Amino acid sequence: MKDNINTSLTLNRKIVIEVRFDATPRILDLKGTIIENIKKLNLFPTFHWELGDSVIAIKDAKVPNFIRNQVIIELNRFAFVSTKIDSVDSFYSKFQKILTELSSLLDLNSFTRIGCRIQGTYKVKSSKYDNVLKSFIDSFPSTIFIEDFPSTYLLFRLNYQNGMYQIGPIKDNDGFLKREFPYDDRNNTVGVAIDTDNFLQKISEKELTTTKIKDVVTASLAVEKSLYEKLKDF
Repeated sequence: MKDNINTSLTLNRKIVIEVRFDATPRILDLKGTIIENIKKLNLFPTFHWELGDSVIAIKDAKVPNFIRNQVIIELNRFAFVSTKIDSVDSFYSKFQKILTELSSLLDLNSFTRIGCRIQGTYKVKSSKYDNVLKSFIDSFPSTIFIEDFPSTYLLFRLNYQNGMYQIGPIKDNDGFLKREFPYDDRNNTVGVAIDTDNFLQKISEKELTTTKIKDVVTASLAVEKSLYEKLKDF
């Protein structure tokens, strides 16, 4: 799975892959084994785990501002969240290794929902927020009535059959940055934000298997790239 956008053009990026399955009570009996087996994979330089009543959380740091990778396992879902993505291949490889381990322990062979969300901020032609904002406004037809309302912030969202995307200009230290990338070394540069979420869910008797996960991830990457290609000259 090749990188869809040159990493030099990415300011901040988060990828989330989530699979949901029929509730599996065995997770409660296997909490310790799950944690130990994932630790043996040596995916993170630091391994910190936390337990709730029905939740296992594995993180690559104990202090919230330093967390860049998280594994969340509940009775009916597994999610891998990363804001440290050296390459799409390396990110997806880590996800696959964890899923393979869980599948062997819990006998998972089908899913009720597969989702992939990508959120990021990206470099554009202008380094001035006002110019980026103006480019967004100029891209909308006048029938949207934007001209009558001087904009200081803009967010556009579109829903489609199996997902959605949101785009908007990003100012330095934007609220989006602080909320989605709350670590100390985030990049606060002016640019554009892209947020895309694509999914497949089980319909009638059709099964969602591991082969479908890559399809969903590929779809999210394709939407992200398509949007960036349209925004990069702002």
